[in-house]
Amino acid sequence: MLGFDSPAGYLNNVPYFGAVVGRYANRIRNAQFTLDGTTYHLAKNIGQNTLHGGVRGFDKVLWTGEPFQTTAAPG
Repeated sequence: MLGFDSPAGYLNNVPYFGAVVGRYANRIRNAQFTLDGTTYHLAKNIGQNTLHGGVRGFDKVLWTGEPFQTTAAPG
């Protein structure tokens, strides 16, 4: 598996190893969308559009996971 020896490598380098794409995948035209009659304006980070969820991508976040068990399944 590709990866770095410490979290700093993931936060400071470009290859996006281990990255979560973002709040959504792809571009939102004109950095805005309307949902249920409300228009939401987003940060423009690729020309006039927004890509993968904004200026600070999820690849720049250090995530902490915790295992869990339910009656249906572990996670």
